[in-house]
Amino acid sequence: MCDCMKNTAEKVRGHLEKRVPINAEVSTGLGDTGWQDEWLSLEDGKLHVMLIYKLAYRARKKDGSMAKNLTRLSTGVSMAYCPFCGEKFGGDHA
Repeated sequence: MCDCMKNTAEKVRGHLEKRVPINAEVSTGLGDTGWQDEWLSLEDGKLHVMLIYKLAYRARKKDGSMAKNLTRLSTGVSMAYCPFCGEKFGGDHA
């Protein structure tokens, strides 16, 4: 499996760190820095990133009028191929 996600993350981090104030401290807490919606594959021990699809809808109330607030649903979709180089990911991640 390629290391494009790791290599790209390092480049993006370096680019963003240029905008961090000199006396600031970059958080290293789990989930604070790095790809959003990242998951660990127990099969190959590598980190993968999921695409999140969101859907929002306004339901009808019992009286037939529309609800005031939106209801939001989302689901993650893992990628079968690297989005950077096109190499197929190992295992059944799709």
